[in-house]
Amino acid sequence: MEFMRLVLLVYLTASFAQAQPKSPASGAGKTSGCAIKVNEVGPIRGGMTIRAARQALPGATFKLTEEIGGQISFFAVTRAGKKLFDIYPDQEDGIKETSKVETIRVYDAECKTADGLYPGMPLIGAETTVGPLKRLVIEQSEKREYAQFEKLPSWLEIQTGSGEAGLYEPGQHCTAAYKADARVESLWVSHPIEHNVLDSDDACKVPEKK
Repeated sequence: MEFMRLVLLVYLTASFAQAQPKSPASGAGKTSGCAIKVNEVGPIRGGMTIRAARQALPGATFKLTEEIGGQISFFAVTRAGKKLFDIYPDQEDGIKETSKVETIRVYDAECKTADGLYPGMPLIGAETTVGPLKRLVIEQSEKREYAQFEKLPSWLEIQTGSGEAGLYEPGQHCTAAYKADARVESLWVSHPIEHNVLDSDDACKVPEKK
């Protein structure tokens, strides 16, 4: 089984390389114009104001949106009907044009990390960029599913959906097994996080019903 998984991984890696658009010689080895880095996605950087973010994305629409429950607000950013980012500003003093960007959720497949990770990438392909999969985990309060990899930097999180990608045992919110068609749904970009609650073994247990 492990041998077949390795063969599939090599095959998919070759397919990804062939599918990528050719870059001019002068740009060889560089990421696309929308590079994902620590606390930065293309022209959007953590710490810049919402007003500055609007100016950095001409032609884009910023729609103020609330997460379910209304506790957190963010700007859903689209351009020509295409979903680009969710931009989460500082929430402490209310959402204003002077509020500063804290976290960026990336949907645009044109945005990539230096090693080639991008939204929409097959999950098995992500293992060629950020190392072997450690586990998938469903965050219990948000009901979001994240993929943790051996070499994933602390400023980056991979969301694979809301629990559709993994193959879970009853009573567990963590697994190392996933469906063949599982993909990276979005990438969460921020500053480095020293202690991630998803790293705890408690994140894997389904709470007992009272």
